[in-house]
Amino acid sequence: MSSNPDVYPYDTIAYITDTIGGQTWQGSGVLISPDEVLTASHVVYSSTYGPASNISVSFGYSSGTVGIGSASAVSVHYNTIQDPGDIITAAQSQIDYAVIHLSQPFTGIGTMGLEANFPGGPVDVSGYPAASGGQLDISQQYVTLQLAYTLFDGSSIGPGSSGGPVWITGSNGQPYVVGLVSSAAGGVGSVGFFTAITTSAFNQIEAWVAQDDAPSSSGNNNTPLAVVDTSTGQALTPVTTPYTGPVSGLLNQYISITSDSLNITATTPGWFIHSGSGEDAIAVSSGTNVLDGGTGSNFLTGGSGADTFFLDDRQATADVWDTINNFHAGDAATLWGVTQAGFNMSWANNQGATGYLGLTLHVSAAGAPNAALTLVGFSQADLQNGRLSVSFGTDAASGSPYMYVTENR
Repeated sequence: MSSNPDVYPYDTIAYITDTIGGQTWQGSGVLISPDEVLTASHVVYSSTYGPASNISVSFGYSSGTVGIGSASAVSVHYNTIQDPGDIITAAQSQIDYAVIHLSQPFTGIGTMGLEANFPGGPVDVSGYPAASGGQLDISQQYVTLQLAYTLFDGSSIGPGSSGGPVWITGSNGQPYVVGLVSSAAGGVGSVGFFTAITTSAFNQIEAWVAQDDAPSSSGNNNTPLAVVDTSTGQALTPVTTPYTGPVSGLLNQYISITSDSLNITATTPGWFIHSGSGEDAIAVSSGTNVLDGGTGSNFLTGGSGADTFFLDDRQATADVWDTINNFHAGDAATLWGVTQAGFNMSWANNQGATGYLGLTLHVSAAGAPNAALTLVGFSQADLQNGRLSVSFGTDAASGSPYMYVTENR
């Protein structure tokens, strides 16, 4: 079904073009803030060719005519999904979402809200599939939530619709995005797999938007850092200080020991970030960084450089479970206070949060809280084939023992 792309809420649905691997690609998206578009990660990033360039986002698009306006991308936030050969697995589709920060706001049109944890039911699936010849396509469907993955099963409206919103009309009459078009079993009419907006996805998207809305510099040395208190839903103004510790390559630090859950995103290199006992998410972008989520359950995402992830079991007062995403060659995880002789250790495959399963280390000792570390996408085979190395040592400066896990390839 075609709808007028100049009329709300259809005017919020974006037509996106960009360049990946020297080729021009087309996708879809949705305006969730006057200058922020939600789309699929694979629309703006390829695990083979890297991030997209020449990103153009248009509203009111119809068969080559832009009725409302177009903007370029100032910055893009995305999950580094793996899509070799343009094939996206169900596990990867779960995190197939990204946010484009536009070069200009579109204040004359509305936006769609976000709703997490939709259980399934009637929805509108929207986008610009190539089969529609440049026309906006709105497909009314009934989607079901998969049991094994945080994905909705629906009906594909075809290539080009990737990143388009799967949305509902709330009781207040306003549109809310509950998912995004991600992948399909085949062409038009085949089973379509739609990324579900979970609580973690909602929080990450909100953090990216808050980061773009923050002043261009904060703390010291003009180093941007976005912090959202997800316990209160408030964006915070972080107080940062220059880093003076022993790790080379670090420039600034942000330490916030609080029981609230924080979502912390750094867009410049050289950070030491340490949070408290909440359920925290910390993400960095590039360069050398150290991430310490404190106690509780934490989600730590490394950048393109060499990052170190601290799990400190020396004076922990509660259990710790850290999930590390984008752990790659040059990265390391340091488990402070863990010794080979004094702790019980076990490794298990396919553990962790849905969509972020991986190799999980469990350590325990009498009188000490339990600790767990999940390396997303890894398995016990990586301990045997040389991809992962494990060693033990003692820090000369503090005298503290540690366990050290590195990625070698």
